[in-house]
Amino acid sequence: MTQLLPSALEDLRGNVPVVDSLAAKGYPGYVNGTQRMGTVNDVYGWTRVHAHINVSPDEGYALTDKRSPHALYEFMLMSAGTTHRPGLHDHSREFGTALGVVAACFAEHCRAYELSPVVSWSYDPNTLDRESIQGEKRFHAHFVGRTGKERAEVAERAMRAGGLSALRCRRIVEEASVLGALVCADVVDGDALRVLQPVPALSTPTATATAQFLLPQGWESLANPDFHADIAYIHRKLRTMYDEIIRACATGEAGLWRRPTVREFDPEDIDVPLRATTRATLAHYLRALRPEILDGGSLARSRATHVYPLADLAYAVTITEQEGQVYLHLRINVFSDLGGAGISIIDGVIVKTKKGVGDMRADEIAARSAFQADYLRRLHMYPMAARALFPRM
Repeated sequence: MTQLLPSALEDLRGNVPVVDSLAAKGYPGYVNGTQRMGTVNDVYGWTRVHAHINVSPDEGYALTDKRSPHALYEFMLMSAGTTHRPGLHDHSREFGTALGVVAACFAEHCRAYELSPVVSWSYDPNTLDRESIQGEKRFHAHFVGRTGKERAEVAERAMRAGGLSALRCRRIVEEASVLGALVCADVVDGDALRVLQPVPALSTPTATATAQFLLPQGWESLANPDFHADIAYIHRKLRTMYDEIIRACATGEAGLWRRPTVREFDPEDIDVPLRATTRATLAHYLRALRPEILDGGSLARSRATHVYPLADLAYAVTITEQEGQVYLHLRINVFSDLGGAGISIIDGVIVKTKKGVGDMRADEIAARSAFQADYLRRLHMYPMAARALFPRM
């Protein structure tokens, strides 16, 4: 396989600790499909809805039981308005604050159950030939509680990404995410952020595979209205960066099994404030891409979804705890098969989830239902509940 990164960065990528993969049982008889939710009614038809909260006449969210589980203890928050809003930045400040309150309360709930909380979502509204990132083109966040048993399994099975096959390594710690961490460090001004604090790129294994940010007030940071402003700011910076790279370095349109072609370009013509080393890494990466593999039939297409991104800006967000602190991890221009919800970062290890490995037993389904019902009761009593349940107040 083509080496998309300079050797020094490729070595760092290979040293990221990973687990491939952590099994998740499914509901008996459930078959994971590729349907797309187009209406609020679809939310009710395809999931079990625990609550539906209106933020405004055209915006709301539903708390649901995901029908293709990523873990035993989890639920999903899905945007339930009528307008197409695939990203958190596409939603109002009130929606973002409500999401933060739901997440902060979820973390408290996980502590009561002796679980480790993980919250994740994806942004990839335009890719049509890849199912693994934002297959559902509507904002949805996954809330997962990882058990002590799962954490112990991850610690025991963790290995270097470079110890996997080249394709599996790429599918879990893809080169674009390392490049994305470098670019994000250059284009995002830490002084402009109000809640998030950037962790220097490449300073930790997770800061090599993601753009990593500290949440200094822990999970309660997410309930700060400025958290939504930070996400919107980062998105604008990434949007500008991506569009400028495409303008300066590529030609053609993205579509079903079609990507822009990287043309001859001068890295200095990329009008984004990048350090010289980042600019050189970006040029190395782009020149190693091979769009022609899209022309080789179904097998080539299957591989191409993992080696030739550029369908549009895409990223995945994962919020998790590590060494007593809470971090947000942003995987930029994602084209692996991890997706967003399929990734957990458990104690600094990037973990792929493999769904549908066996069926949940009756007692496990009961435990899942009790966990969700107890959470809803806790949310109603949570000190900031009004900002999640009555967000216009």
